[in-house]
Amino acid sequence: MSVEVKNVTKKFGSFTALDNVSLKVESGELVALLGPSGSGKTTLLRTIAGLEFPDPGTAQILFYGEDVTQIPASERKAGFAFQHYALFRHLSVFENIAFGLRVRPKTTRPPEAEIRARVDKLLKLIQLEPMAGRFPSQLSGGQRQRVALARALAVEPKVLLLDEPFGALDAKVRKELRRWLRQLHDEIHITTLFVTHDQEEALEVSDRVAILRAGKIEQIGTPEEIYDNPASPFVYDFLGNVNLFSGRMKDGAVVIGETEFSLGEGTGETDTAAVAFVRPHDIRVTRQANGPALAALVLRSNAAGPVANLELKRLDSGEIFNVQLSKEQFQELAPKAGEPVFVELKNVRVFSDDYSI
Repeated sequence: MSVEVKNVTKKFGSFTALDNVSLKVESGELVALLGPSGSGKTTLLRTIAGLEFPDPGTAQILFYGEDVTQIPASERKAGFAFQHYALFRHLSVFENIAFGLRVRPKTTRPPEAEIRARVDKLLKLIQLEPMAGRFPSQLSGGQRQRVALARALAVEPKVLLLDEPFGALDAKVRKELRRWLRQLHDEIHITTLFVTHDQEEALEVSDRVAILRAGKIEQIGTPEEIYDNPASPFVYDFLGNVNLFSGRMKDGAVVIGETEFSLGEGTGETDTAAVAFVRPHDIRVTRQANGPALAALVLRSNAAGPVANLELKRLDSGEIFNVQLSKEQFQELAPKAGEPVFVELKNVRVFSDDYSI
């Protein structure tokens, strides 16, 4: 069941939440809507669900080619799960999942035996069979979220829409649940869109990621595409940590301070101001310069966790930047606070000098 959004604009007073947005989600695909607060991701999801309607114009929302733009949410057959679960406190886990089936009109309500069979199947799917008789207050946050997802699936929706489904959970539970969501999706193959502000979550779980900014889709692609080939400075900065170095273009290279670093592609005009983007893990730290390098001073280091993080200061400009080293590299280098070092910049990407964090 594919979902297609065409030319959707949505304004709230003078604020434009969505600005002529178009997006297609293929049948069985899991797509993340990622962006900062106010970028329009939740409004887009609610518009697809039928909880909001596009402004008048040429906007269309299609479910498997069928125009549902003016059809209310109750008739779109979309399953919706919110960040805060919205479970009924007075109903058991079993009855919460069965709720959407039981409230159907008598003419479309499944027989009781079918309702029970469907709920039992979902309880097994979410691995909560022993807890069918418990109430939401007796469950952990992660278990409540799984119940909310099962309730959304019980009505056999055409599309599953998730709004920050793990946002209210602690980091460890979030990791467990997003692995579970990916496994669940691989089992049932339902077309799914989910909103998140967590870059790691979007990159780990989704087939494709749509990055929104100021009501527009800045870039859409696979996690690898958008991380390795960001289309704009905003995308580069938004996805993970990045260091910015001001410089100037010169014959296929960028000059930072007095040091020239070659570029592999898209170099822009010569002798123009530029901003070089470099990931912390793409910086090599040495005690002797073996090629183009910047002189720096070690300010502090933190080796807790799977990688070691260094904070350095350029000797020429005083700018502070960050470096990530593997534990092996860190142990071999053994940097000390106050020690001078050299840094080599790898995989440098350059954008015109019109961007700041």
